[in-house]
Order: sequence, then C-alpha cells, then structure tokens
Amino acid sequence: MSTMDVLIINPPIRLDDKPRHIPHGLAILANMIRKKLHIYPTFLDINAHRYTEEQVKKIIQNTNFDVVLIGGLAPVYRTIVKLSRFIKSVNPEAKIVAGGYVAMPIPDIMLKNSEVDIVCVGEGEVTSIELLYRFQKKGFNTAIDDIAGLCYKNGDKTKIFWTRCQPFITNLDEESALPAYDLLPMEVYLSNPCVGIGRDIDMITIRGCPYHCSFCYQPWGHKPRSHSVDFIFEAIRYLKERYNIDFISFQDDEFMVNKKSVREFCQKRNRFFPDLLWSCTGRANIVAHNEELVRLMRSSGCVLISCGFESGSQGMLNSMHKMQTIEEMERTVQICRNYGLPVPASFIIGMPGEDAKSCQETVDFCIRNSIPLDSLMFATPYPGTQIFDFALKTGRINRNNLHEFMMKIGDAREFLNNLTDYFLDDELINKREEMMRIARENYEKFVVKEEIEIKMRNLFGNLLDKIDLDEKDLEHRAKHGAVSIF
Repeated sequence: MSTMDVLIINPPIRLDDKPRHIPHGLAILANMIRKKLHIYPTFLDINAHRYTEEQVKKIIQNTNFDVVLIGGLAPVYRTIVKLSRFIKSVNPEAKIVAGGYVAMPIPDIMLKNSEVDIVCVGEGEVTSIELLYRFQKKGFNTAIDDIAGLCYKNGDKTKIFWTRCQPFITNLDEESALPAYDLLPMEVYLSNPCVGIGRDIDMITIRGCPYHCSFCYQPWGHKPRSHSVDFIFEAIRYLKERYNIDFISFQDDEFMVNKKSVREFCQKRNRFFPDLLWSCTGRANIVAHNEELVRLMRSSGCVLISCGFESGSQGMLNSMHKMQTIEEMERTVQICRNYGLPVPASFIIGMPGEDAKSCQETVDFCIRNSIPLDSLMFATPYPGTQIFDFALKTGRINRNNLHEFMMKIGDAREFLNNLTDYFLDDELINKREEMMRIARENYEKFVVKEEIEIKMRNLFGNLLDKIDLDEKDLEHRAKHGAVSIF
C-alpha cells in the first residue's frame, strides 16, 4: 500500500457539559504518525465540535480513509459500536482500530459486538505505529500476529486472537510526543476551562500510579513513568507562544508522586513563566506530610490541589485500598486553608460494604471540616477495576451480557449498579441526594462570600478579570472540584 489515509476520531462524551479536555492519547498518536510514518492524518474531533449524527455521517462520507483510529473513556463504547457500523458501510475494506480505556480491558467484547477489527491493548506510540507501518508497507492482508499488544478478529470474525503483551515505554520523552495541538480545535478547548480561569489547557505528564484503589482502572502499571521537566517546559513554551495560554490543569493520576520533579517544576516556572498559574492532582497521604512542598507550589503559581478523599469512613477507605487516613485528609484540608488554597475533594458512595453508618461518617467528616459534598459519585464498576471483578463474582453484572452492560455505562454521577448489600437502588440514590444537601447546607453556614472573593483575588490576581463563567461552567466546577470551595 504505497499511500495510506488515516482518519482519527474523538467520540463525543459528557454531552451535558462543554468539551474541556483535549483527547491526549489520540492527539499524541496523530503526532507520532506524522513523525514516524510521514502520514498526515485527518482528525475528526466530534466531541469538541459537538457535531450532530448527520453532520458526522456527512464528514465521514466525504473523507478518504483506509484506517480509522478511535478511542476514549468507557462511556464512549456505545458510540464506537454505532460509528464502526457506519464507517464500514462507507468503506467496507477499511480497518478500524480501537484503543484507550473503552477497549483495553474488554477487547474481546468490543470486537465481538462491533465492526472494530483490532484493539490496541498496549501504549499506542509503539503498538499502533508498528501496526500502521505494517499496513503501509505490506497491505491489509499481511500477518500481524507478531506485533505485541494487539487483540483482533480473524477474516470471518468467528475467532479472537491475542498477541503477546507490549512492554511499557520507559522513556516518555523519547518514545512519545506532544499532542498534535495544531490538529485540534484549540479555541474550543481554551474557551472552556477545565479548572482554572482564562485560557486553560489540560496536560498529562505521568503514566502509572503507585496506588491500587479498588475503583480505579490503571492500565499503565504501578511504577509511575513521567516526562522530564524540560519536556514539560518545552510544551509550555509552545503553548504560550502559539496559543497564549494563562493556565495549565495537570490531570495526571498523581502529579505529586515525584516530589523532586515537583520542586524542579516550581523552580523553572518561577524562572521562565512567572505569570503562569496551574492546578494539579494530589493525595491526602502526600499533602498531609509535605507542607513545605505545598508552600513551594503555592508560591510558584499553584492555585489548586485536587484530592480524592472518597469517604469519611476509615473502614471504607481501608476496603477501597485507598492507603490514606481520616487524619491525613483533615490535615490536607488544614494545609490547603493555611495557604489560601481551595479544598476541592471528590467522594464516592455505594462501594461494597457501604451502609448508613459509613455514609453518616462521610457527612460528619464534611460538617467537621466545613466542606461540601458536591462531587459525590456513585461507585461504578468500570471494566478493569477490582470492583468490576467483585460485581461479576457476586452476579451484579452478568458475565454473558457484558456488551449490554457496556452500552449503559455513563458518567459516575449516574447510577449504574448497586454494589452494597445494605441499600436498595432507590435508597442509595436518595441517600446521595440527602448527603449532598446536608453537607452543602452546613458549608453555606461556614462560608462568607466576601472572604471567598478576596481569596479568589489572592489566587488569580488580574486573571480574575478574565472570568466569564456561565451556568454550565459553574455546574462543572461544583461537580469536579470548584476553585471557589475554600
């Protein structure tokens, strides 16, 4: 195949909110394809543009493609199933390759119930590039069974084949790349801030997490691998010069895991981009024991450290393998307030073992520490997690109906499965609403509007004058850790 046209599709997700997060995996892959294969892919970002179904069909019909790459989070499963059928109706000979969290933990389910031909179950920079190179040089009839990290169907689609596992990338700087920002509708993303204010872009710099929380799917291993601080600053330099960004939201599983790198980042930010503001992910067991690091981060433009508290019950935290204590959570709240930082914390209701007592302990924790429960999610058994295995083992998910289960998966704020033995479905849904209401009413007694405005000004300075948040933005911030919760 002398020439090969590649179409990359970012499916729509969270349609009740604005598009805020760039499709990192697909955009990195687009850049790698250009660099390694000298193929210039077409990037169809349905999520950013919020195209209608008819618009999407028209675009696909008018686009040349031999290979389609598609992926995303678990809730896009049903969209991929539907899109794959339409893609094949337009070009039956095209190869459809899926990847990302939606496909990696259940590749056989995806292959059996859609027109997807191949699932990439490894890191795309290696597996997908090798696959596309093979197609480019030898055509679609060539063998691919020696390419690590694949799951695929045979010719008549009656059998699923797995190849050997793909080792993790060891040097992200050399073996990966920046996202192909120029192929994305950046003004859409920069107009819809993730966490910050002004022109805010999200960034992922680390793969893997050293923790083993039972509700989390972690395909990248438990030994974190990160880009160098130099690589990150080259990205910031590019984003500053090309897009005039004001703010970076680091969306890593755990940004603070490498304290040495965090310190280096803070020093370089102060030297090269002293006006850059940023937010990151943290963890109570890290923040609570590293106040000096938090002080440095705050003095280097950090305006928010987002933590998953998950529960106010130590018993529930232990059962989740959360590896943190209530005392560390309370210390985290105290440290954040000491440095004028917001306290955005997410919680989960409905984990195995949850009962009235554990729910009350969570409410009591929030009352005691004067924080709301706006970001309270249902325990959702996403494939690849320990609680997914629990749901299968206990019959809460029918192993023979996994496709039907995947077709229903949505945001964790939507009720999907009851993993408790204590609550009936309606009781659990009502309990969530009750907990959120009680915590919010208590928080509103504690909060002083004028003080929040002063704290916001201390955090954002003149950038606060750029703020122009509508109802969707305010709703998003409430659900995902608002920067105004002090």
